Amino acid sequence: MKRLFIGVPIHSAKAIQYAGIWKNDRQLNSNQLNWTKPENWHITLFFLGDTTVSKIRLLQNLMEESFTGIEAFKTELFGLGVFPNPNNPKILWMGLTDIQLLIPGRKQFGDLLHQNGFLFDNKPLKPHLTLARIKYLENRTVFDSLLNDYKKFSFGTVEIDRIVLYESILTQQGPVYKPLFEKLLTG
Repeated sequence: MKRLFIGVPIHSAKAIQYAGIWKNDRQLNSNQLNWTKPENWHITLFFLGDTTVSKIRLLQNLMEESFTGIEAFKTELFGLGVFPNPNNPKILWMGLTDIQLLIPGRKQFGDLLHQNGFLFDNKPLKPHLTLARIKYLENRTVFDSLLNDYKKFSFGTVEIDRIVLYESILTQQGPVYKPLFEKLLTG
């Protein structure tokens, strides 16, 4: 069994720079925040969880079928927010303005997953990068100030050029996301 998910890797030097500043801000980090490593940044399209190894080839074929014909595109990293809500923040995220071009492929892939007996959480897609998991907020004022200062801030554009089947390997140092298959978006 492998713990699998389908995602879109995201890389932005500008976003990495800002996240590094926040990670090293002593006042902000009087709060207990577990920062996500930039090499792990991605948009999750589907979390599949524990999946037998024998299903990996099928997943590759379904990815090929679903995302063929979709072109690579650029979108903007924009704003900061929290899940599940501002009164009980557990995840600090950076938003993406538009990934509409992926929606038809995601829908087809979800339909094919369902037809092939895969179990997955099919909640609506809220494209975001998880920057940090929030354990405890001791200094709520400085955290709220960060959210307010950057809620409408552009962190620049990123290219969406591939869909990846990842294995999530849990370690004591945090998760490691190992790409098992990549479907390039070429059009």
